[in-house]
Amino acid sequence: MSPRADRSVSGPASRRVARVLALFLASLALAACVAAPPPAEAPGERALVVASDLDNMPFAGVDEDGTPRGRDVEMMQALARHMGRELSWKRIPFETLLPSAQAGLVDVVCATVGITPERAEKVDFSETYFETVIAVLVRSGVGEPRRWSDLDGKRVAAGAGTTSERAVRRVLPDARGIYQNKRGLSPAERLLVGDVDAVAMDGPNADAAVAASAGALRLLDTPLSIERYA
Repeated sequence: MSPRADRSVSGPASRRVARVLALFLASLALAACVAAPPPAEAPGERALVVASDLDNMPFAGVDEDGTPRGRDVEMMQALARHMGRELSWKRIPFETLLPSAQAGLVDVVCATVGITPERAEKVDFSETYFETVIAVLVRSGVGEPRRWSDLDGKRVAAGAGTTSERAVRRVLPDARGIYQNKRGLSPAERLLVGDVDAVAMDGPNADAAVAASAGALRLLDTPLSIERYA
């Protein structure tokens, strides 16, 4: 998962997995997205506690009154109905989601979490429900990076602890990685003002940033990796 931005899920950097969520939910039973160890209580005795940062539309966000909304939210509502349990959302920062699941503080994490071998050693993942890429966003114009090798020695930003950071470290070892989860300027805004030379992020975020930039930003032709949400 990468820095957040409100966006659609279509575009050159992302594509849908051909799965039907109803079948996906039915097959999961007590586990969906990232599952914590099962609680001692029997199903139905308490609410199903789902953690998310609720900051990644159209998958998950909040209305003006604070009500969770989005496709992940609808999926968890369907799962709770299937289990016969009430649903309780716990909104916490992205970097604390998996530790909360490991500690048994929540039942499920549903927040477009990218599957990696390292994460799979710590938590149980559901089946993939969306597939995209880790894209590289750069400024348009002459002299700007056009391929991976152009990023050697350049400042490439990615969210700390995200699959985008993992991709930058693996694919762009000679870049100057900047891994932060700073509030304030969005990753695209940092790129536009010259704080960084490139930003690695999930495909839908990157597509939305390009669309909103009026031609000021573009994507490198080759993404860093495939990203699968679970």
